[in-house]
Amino acid sequence: MLAADAASVLRDAQKALGTPHSIRYTGSGMNAFFGQALTAGKPWPRRELESFTLVINYDQKSLREDLVFRNEVFGGRRQNLNVNGDRAWTVGVNGAAPQLAAADERQLWIWMTPHGFVQAGLAAPDATVRGRVVTFTAPGNHKLHGTIDPSGLVSRVETTFPNPILGAMPYVFTWSSYKDVGGIKAPMAVVQSEGGFPVNEFTVTNAEPNAAVDLPVPDNVRSAVLPPVRVESAKIADGVWFLGGGSHHSVLVEFRDYLTIIEGPQSDERSAAVIAEAKRLVPGKPIRYLVSTHHHFDHAGGLGTYATAGATIVTHGSNTSYWKKFFPNVKVQPVTDKYVISDGGQSIEIYTTNGDSHSDELLIGYLPKAKVLVEADSFSPGPAGAAPPNPIPPDALVLYDNIQRRKLDVATIVGIHGRGSVPFSEFLTYLGKATH
Repeated sequence: MLAADAASVLRDAQKALGTPHSIRYTGSGMNAFFGQALTAGKPWPRRELESFTLVINYDQKSLREDLVFRNEVFGGRRQNLNVNGDRAWTVGVNGAAPQLAAADERQLWIWMTPHGFVQAGLAAPDATVRGRVVTFTAPGNHKLHGTIDPSGLVSRVETTFPNPILGAMPYVFTWSSYKDVGGIKAPMAVVQSEGGFPVNEFTVTNAEPNAAVDLPVPDNVRSAVLPPVRVESAKIADGVWFLGGGSHHSVLVEFRDYLTIIEGPQSDERSAAVIAEAKRLVPGKPIRYLVSTHHHFDHAGGLGTYATAGATIVTHGSNTSYWKKFFPNVKVQPVTDKYVISDGGQSIEIYTTNGDSHSDELLIGYLPKAKVLVEADSFSPGPAGAAPPNPIPPDALVLYDNIQRRKLDVATIVGIHGRGSVPFSEFLTYLGKATH
């Protein structure tokens, strides 16, 4: 149909919904931990909310989402996300922290709200309609598809969003249970889904149109620039290097005719930088294996780079079909209990673990020659001399039990998070098991 038909549908929706310059939603609900399913392919883990607040200033193109969790999440109970134009940031105990790479996605949230969708659609030169679905290109070059019911209410807005594992990931908001509030209609129920599973389910108890909403960009966020991807290497043992420089690390292991990297986290950009550093340290040898400790997106976001380069992905046996779904030509080596990479001199023993609450599919890597253990998320070495935690994280104790069960003689432990390789005695102190 002609664009004018879409415009008339959108004008009818605008008349039904009203045109607030800003809005504040408050209520309770659920937030799920995207990309962190216990088992690959299962729903994102749910975390119940004590409250949520979502405020949007459509004129300012700004948004803030405040979540207060019922239970502690990563050392706190609050999560705060902000965006204003192309500047995104979070606010924590240390103030505003730039998150510039998140600006595009958070801006997208604004235009996927009912009032934002209608405003953006009326401004778009390419709006079309088929049935009750209006389609147009929103700011950020995202193609939005919004379902508008016969009464003019927006019930669903969907698009795709790029993800390093899922590719063009389904991204959907549904809006329902509309009420008349302050001269507009506002939804009292919101479900946001990413990758086929809910990430937010909100029950709105109060909606306030044209609320006083001003989200100025903090000075340190305004002046921030995207930091370059850095890889800082440090030798752990003969033929073994720690590849750090970010929040997630990798380990390089040299074999006679090839290389193996343990962990391909975050993104293709991170993997490209890690591979470049590996080739600088050990030129002339191909990367034959990439050992993935588990499927969580922050730890596996760079697997596509290794798959494209022809490396075999060594992964938990239950992940084989999952990785082949998203990387059809990838070579996968499943681990069901133990798998060994060896050339007769250097070797890596890769083991499954039991009992971890973070993932049902966690692997650890052990280098018997150097007595080095590589693990993810169970123990992240903090500042030297830091006091042991109280209470001790249960998964750290689970890691210790798995090390004992496998009878591994560990001298050095390397966390994929934290400050790098540390003596195993530091891990024992962390657990309160230090010997004197």
